[in-house]
Amino acid sequence: MQKIVILITLILSNYFISHAQEPDFLIKNVSIISMKDNTVLKNQMVAIKDGQIIEIADKTRGRAKQTIDAKGKFIMPSLSDAHVHFPSTEKEMEIILKLNLINGVTKLRSMRGDWNHYSWRQKYNSIDSYYPKLYLSPPPISRGQDLTLVEMESFVKASKERNLDLIKILSIKNQSMFKQLDSICKIYKMSLAGHYPRLASGNEVNEDVIFNSSYTSFEHLGGLAGENTETIQRRISLLKKKSITICPTLSWYSVGSGRYTTEESRKMPGMEFVSKAKMEEWIEGTEKYREKMGVTAYKEEVVNELKALDQKYKIIKQLNEAGVPMLLSPDASSKYMIAGFSVLGEMNLLKNTELSNYEILKMATVNFATFFKENFGTIEVGKNADFILLDGNPLEDLKTLENLQGVYYNQHFLDKNALNTMRNDILKTVQK
Repeated sequence: MQKIVILITLILSNYFISHAQEPDFLIKNVSIISMKDNTVLKNQMVAIKDGQIIEIADKTRGRAKQTIDAKGKFIMPSLSDAHVHFPSTEKEMEIILKLNLINGVTKLRSMRGDWNHYSWRQKYNSIDSYYPKLYLSPPPISRGQDLTLVEMESFVKASKERNLDLIKILSIKNQSMFKQLDSICKIYKMSLAGHYPRLASGNEVNEDVIFNSSYTSFEHLGGLAGENTETIQRRISLLKKKSITICPTLSWYSVGSGRYTTEESRKMPGMEFVSKAKMEEWIEGTEKYREKMGVTAYKEEVVNELKALDQKYKIIKQLNEAGVPMLLSPDASSKYMIAGFSVLGEMNLLKNTELSNYEILKMATVNFATFFKENFGTIEVGKNADFILLDGNPLEDLKTLENLQGVYYNQHFLDKNALNTMRNDILKTVQK
């Protein structure tokens, strides 16, 4: 009798252990781009439970609540956009979030914050939401503000209480104010990010002060582009030493250079998501600006802008060779730039810097996760399941990112049909 009880106990124990480990989601016969290195693991099985990867193997295990056969397809970590300006209305915000999702972007860092974005995060980043995760900042600091020590502490404290992720600096009134703000940020353990800090006078904050501050990232290659070779080399060394990250935002300069004709601009990726009225407004504004300048002056401006862009390419190559971490974003805050689509455009521009596809993809995956000390960015056991499903290998051709087959994020799998439905719903909304 005792033996029978022991046997039944063992059977029940094994059943419950097995049941407890039964995955919620299983993707089989898939090639994995883990982003741990520049290789592909072929014909693998990835098991997920409670949103976390619990097993990767070359043999398919038994059961799961949902199983996807991904034969001939690839998965890699989903993407991020590290420099986003959110729109003013919630209706527009929902469109922005969906445009990012249909392009495989599941993380967004706000770099032009507003206090109401805190409530948006509560809504869109709920426990059962599939919308991209929002990393937030309060309204940015600029040189027009003359804040007292008490006002600055109140500002930083309010940011901390709302669990915001950083304080954005556009510019700052004077160096004394920068030092005071930085000292308060250090007390509250809030990081600074944004433009390489300039004063109302037009001068820069002292270099030693900047590189010993709470700055964690500089945007747009500030402090590097336009500087002499000696200054660039010195500051690259300081960036590496201080573990400060760079977010180059090449697309903003490329589109803003005026290099494209109005007809080319109409055909840029994602333009179908711009209403006809808005598109005509953009085109009219562009044509008036160019007519006012005159043909000769306009062409000269384009040449100068493209020369400056070439210099940025060279600086990015130097940053990469020096091992300075970089984040990816197009800064899609201007006309002819569409959320999500411009992230892929930024990758194409980065090819001009001689970075490999792996190094470019790392900016939008591993580096973003590392920057925020998050448990995603690679596909490996123990990491959060957050990936995109593709028809081809983006390590060989970035164009494969233009045709998503699925997105897995926050325990939701949006397959090709779901993504197409979302795409069509956005089109109907913007074309009304």
